[in-house]
Amino acid sequence: MSTVAPTPAPTRRRNPQLLIGLTAVAVILLVALLAPLLATHDPLRVSGPVLQPPSGEHWLGTDRSGLDIFSRVVYAPRVDLLLAGVGTLLAALLGVPLGALAGYAPGVVGEAISRTLDVVQAFPFFILAMCLLGIVGGSLPNIIAVLAIVNAPIYARLMHSQTRTLRGRMFIDAARVSGCLPRQVILGHIVPNSLSPILAQMSVTLGMSIILVAGVSFVGAGVEPPTAEWGVMIGDGSGGMFTGQWWPVVFPGIALALTVVAFALVSNGITVANQQRSRRA
Repeated sequence: MSTVAPTPAPTRRRNPQLLIGLTAVAVILLVALLAPLLATHDPLRVSGPVLQPPSGEHWLGTDRSGLDIFSRVVYAPRVDLLLAGVGTLLAALLGVPLGALAGYAPGVVGEAISRTLDVVQAFPFFILAMCLLGIVGGSLPNIIAVLAIVNAPIYARLMHSQTRTLRGRMFIDAARVSGCLPRQVILGHIVPNSLSPILAQMSVTLGMSIILVAGVSFVGAGVEPPTAEWGVMIGDGSGGMFTGQWWPVVFPGIALALTVVAFALVSNGITVANQQRSRRA
């Protein structure tokens, strides 16, 4: 009597990029949440001599105003993540419907939306943000609005491509035949089947938005001093790099870089997970 060996259960493939990225993002969010407990000094009050090197009293030193750098570094994610997060969410909420409509609607409507997106994306990302902030001013609500405007075309393009790919699938045809309205097809079938690339793009956009906020703040068009924000800190300390005062720039720069890398790892991890799911299907 022959026996059939049991088929081994499929093993879940490891996704270290996603795990590391999510862990790093969780740590950054925890630091932002617990900043009042972690900070050793008030981030907006003079707490020591100006440009004091790292020491037992000031772990990362002080800046040219005598503000404690460690305290400002741990408070900065509150501003950067708030601006980038809300701006990214609004960009997705604006761009996804536009892209889906452009990809699903035939003729003039879809073409008009596509051409409008082409015009917006013709401008360099940073230059467009700088011009808009120069017009409306660098208040926090204005920065969020500008982030949404400059990032929305990215989601619209992504959703346009996804919609054109999916609209010929059998389940979309079945939804049409069953009497679903275009709005129901888009919201009930196309958008849910596009969530993985949208989430991956949102993670990338978060990182790029943090860089953009820091960049416009660095040149004086964004968040204003003495707010604890990485770009403000780097801009304030950049003049001392050539005279040996490196700590006001290096430490916020490291924090900024690690945060952007964390979100990039999450994006790559989501993409890998989606590819693995597609292969299993």
